[in-house]
Amino acid sequence: MSMHLPDDRALSRIRLIATDVDGTLLETGTPITARVREAVEAVRETGADVVPVTGRPLRWMDPVAQQLPRLQWAICANGSAVLDMHSGHLAAVYGIDTDQLVAFRQRLHSVLPRAALAYETPEGSFTAPGFVHDSATELSESAAVRARLQAPEIAYGEEAELGTVLKVLVRVPGSYDSEALLNTVRPLARGIFHPTHSNPSSGLIELAALGITKAHTLEVFAADRGISSQEVAAFGDMPNDIEMLTWAGAGFAIADGHQQALRATAFRAPALTDGGIAPVLEAIASARSAELG
Repeated sequence: MSMHLPDDRALSRIRLIATDVDGTLLETGTPITARVREAVEAVRETGADVVPVTGRPLRWMDPVAQQLPRLQWAICANGSAVLDMHSGHLAAVYGIDTDQLVAFRQRLHSVLPRAALAYETPEGSFTAPGFVHDSATELSESAAVRARLQAPEIAYGEEAELGTVLKVLVRVPGSYDSEALLNTVRPLARGIFHPTHSNPSSGLIELAALGITKAHTLEVFAADRGISSQEVAAFGDMPNDIEMLTWAGAGFAIADGHQQALRATAFRAPALTDGGIAPVLEAIASARSAELG
């Protein structure tokens, strides 16, 4: 089991735990393990809070809320929204300007005419013509599979009808190299959006408003509660976690995560097959309990 931790004194100061969801809190498509659920509750019993900080859209947070019903807050869409999972209310929204969205789309299509976009909003997901949500759907010959994941379509030129846009997704049909696509998109998004990706082989780029990252919104969330970066532990496994991992006083990359995440911080949490964030949360709970007496 690969794990590298700060000393107990540093662990005892942790008041807020921020954890990515897919590949960190859980394996995508599987439930949160009993050990992780128990570790979350153990650290909360010491007075620390636990907040999922994820690229997931709002509509994908129900399974997390159901498995960890005592958690109230989640930071979603790579920092674009703060969700009260108990009430469904959005406590903060950092939306994308529609005029900037149109300007970016025109830049994008001048370089990648086959690129297709999708949009995450507080009301749900919308797709532009030609967008397919994932490679499995794109390659599927099953109309039922394609229909199940199909979102309402909105034509190019009608972006103003979307209202508040939290996140823009970019995909080129038939291309699955996220890093290569990010290298193309990054200069096109400069000065307009913050681009990133959360899966190296999905061919999917995620865009938030300029300056909006998981770290940005986590910093605001923590400051509102009188918590400094040195009192935050953050967990993640992908490039969209890097800003959060480097901002937190204790940033833990998952041991089998993306190399960029691993290079961003010296601390490690085990791979999910070895317990994931649970052993680190257990160590934080133990250190805090000892400090509190």
